[in-house]
Amino acid sequence: MSQPLNVLMLGGAKRVSMARLFVKTAARLGYDAAMYSFELGEDVPIASVAEVITGGRWSDPTLMTQFHHACVDKHIDIILPFVDGAVEVAAKYCQTNPQVWSPVSKPEVSRAMFDKKAADDMLRAKDVPLPRVVDTPEPQFFPVIAKPRTGSASKGIMVVDNIEQWREMNLDTDRYIVQEYIRNRKEYTLDCYIDHRGNISAISPRLRLEVVGGEVSRTITVHLPSGEDIARRAIMAVGLRGAVTVQLIENTDTGELMLMEINPRLGGGAVCSVYAGVDLPYMIISDWLGHYVEYMVATPDVEMTRYMQEVVFGPDRKEILKSPL
Repeated sequence: MSQPLNVLMLGGAKRVSMARLFVKTAARLGYDAAMYSFELGEDVPIASVAEVITGGRWSDPTLMTQFHHACVDKHIDIILPFVDGAVEVAAKYCQTNPQVWSPVSKPEVSRAMFDKKAADDMLRAKDVPLPRVVDTPEPQFFPVIAKPRTGSASKGIMVVDNIEQWREMNLDTDRYIVQEYIRNRKEYTLDCYIDHRGNISAISPRLRLEVVGGEVSRTITVHLPSGEDIARRAIMAVGLRGAVTVQLIENTDTGELMLMEINPRLGGGAVCSVYAGVDLPYMIISDWLGHYVEYMVATPDVEMTRYMQEVVFGPDRKEILKSPL
């Protein structure tokens, strides 16, 4: 008889494929996984595979209480954050309730990774290759890219081509990190997993072929040893744990690879790595059980592309499963 396994996704509104993979992997390991997702509203695509629990925003001062009620009521075993704001929240909650576990880093590590300036300072001090950063009142080179220190999904990013444009913007540099902008580039995502002992169990590089709204819509696994080395150095330098997404950028004019940013959570395109042989749901469940997680290598040239699929809700906010035709 299968044992129950209750999983709470945070901000997993569109992560339907990952939720299904998690259920299948759990069944293979002898668990009957029940999926839940903590969202602002009920009418989100994940409702097709998980029970939606509605609650406040990540900044809500009552959020920990809401989490606790949900975890106790649903007997939650594992929390899976899928958006930036949920990672530190999950880490903090699991410190207060040891009955619940999450594949995330310590709260202070997660907080540092979501502050691009703090992360840049930390990684640069460990000699991790990064794009040149502007540390003067006005850039000494152009073009540059200004990124909100705590932004995500490419929101608020601005490319500046010359000093006149820079002066017109009157940018509050305390709220941004300003780096060299590399026009001729390739961008890579590396899906990584580090178990609770600190052992790296996977580094799966993917080339980002198409991006929509800051999220990959088409990607392919690649052989990228130099990129894996950068990711490994960054992981060890920061002390990351759990599911981690490392973003790299390659200057195609020089061939130089540099770290762009680290998101200490599962990435939106991680499904591609799972199909390529890096079974992230298996790693997460095994890590939760305290088992040793063997290193997995992704098969190159496995491509994932996304398409739109509708989930329709009726006036009662319940999913309509049957077509009217």
